[in-house]
Amino acid sequence: MLSRIRSFASSTSGSTGMLFGIVAVPLLLAAGAAIDYVRLSDRQTELGTALDGAALAAATAKDASDQQRIDILKTYFEENLKNSGTAPALTVTLTGTSVVANAKEPVPTMLMRLGGISSMVAEVNTEVMLPTAGKAEVVMVLDYSGSMNDSNKYSRMATAAKDMVNKLSAATEPGNLKIGLVPFSAMVRTTMPASYVTQTGKNGSWTGCTQDRVFPYNTGVSTPGTSADTKWGYFDNTYENQGNYDCNAYAAKKLDIMPLTADFKAVTSKLDAMRPLGNTNIPLGAEFGWNLLDNGAPFTEAAAYDDALNRKYMILLTDGVQTSSQWGNGKSRNVQNGQKNLVSLCSAMRAEGITVFAIAYDITDPKVTSLLKQCAPGKYFEPDAGGNSINLVFSEITSQISNELVRLVR
Repeated sequence: MLSRIRSFASSTSGSTGMLFGIVAVPLLLAAGAAIDYVRLSDRQTELGTALDGAALAAATAKDASDQQRIDILKTYFEENLKNSGTAPALTVTLTGTSVVANAKEPVPTMLMRLGGISSMVAEVNTEVMLPTAGKAEVVMVLDYSGSMNDSNKYSRMATAAKDMVNKLSAATEPGNLKIGLVPFSAMVRTTMPASYVTQTGKNGSWTGCTQDRVFPYNTGVSTPGTSADTKWGYFDNTYENQGNYDCNAYAAKKLDIMPLTADFKAVTSKLDAMRPLGNTNIPLGAEFGWNLLDNGAPFTEAAAYDDALNRKYMILLTDGVQTSSQWGNGKSRNVQNGQKNLVSLCSAMRAEGITVFAIAYDITDPKVTSLLKQCAPGKYFEPDAGGNSINLVFSEITSQISNELVRLVR
């Protein structure tokens, strides 16, 4: 009997099974946690998608009361959610400028129950701005070079632009929309403090025509300082700014910049009055368009970039390749610099949160189309001069702007 006991005690058969039994529980818990967290993530995605859609439906309901918006959100959420059997807890708040909602739901676990964890909480939040709260600043940078006379393109462009002004003003609350205009050809004509211009005195206001500033100031919006390089003025003494193309001709063609304004009648009247003249300087138009959207001098009508309710847009239209010279590295001055400067300007504007739309109007030359595609990735249009194409492009841009004024904040 004693020998049998000793034999049993020294036996190692079955030890692997005992060890597996010891480690099986934590292994199952680890695998179960991974599975259960995937299920939790999937449910949060479902909740988030349903809640975002419900909040957008509530925010965009026209003339709805606060209670009606809440009811719309709840109904939409319930109808579009893949229900797991447990109704999510839903909280809805209207802040006066947005619809804020929270949804949370316990998600039963499977294998984590072995460790005493029976459920985890899926929780999502959303906030959607009300249409009446959204504000916009829109600057139209429009080519008024001589070729815009062809096929009456400038008139077609003006008609489409006026339609945009009317539709956007109708879609926003009073005081929530400002529109500016930058007509450009080889130069632009504008009004600014005289101290910001090289060819005049240092006091008072100055109205006149200018080319670009010295690089790199022509690719940004810094306010001019004491150095002449930081200021605007004439730098080429050529036919582009002399004789039939001097600043008096720009004045006669009504080609003056209009800073951001809520006087939409004045904007449409200006679009009716302007006429084409001269060569093409696309980055010069973009430079001044950005200055209008920036709240620093010389134009101070724009809101700060960090205004959460405000969106900034530039619509850049041209029908030709770059023909005017611009400053570049090493104080070189040529057409190629202008092409590079346009890409730099557009990239810098987008980095500031400005949405840039680019329109190659009745031109397919890659010298300009490739630049505009780089300028406005995904927001590039190429209408021809026939039919209703330019109207359709402006209508599409109008719709995109209107839709973005009602948007998910978080």
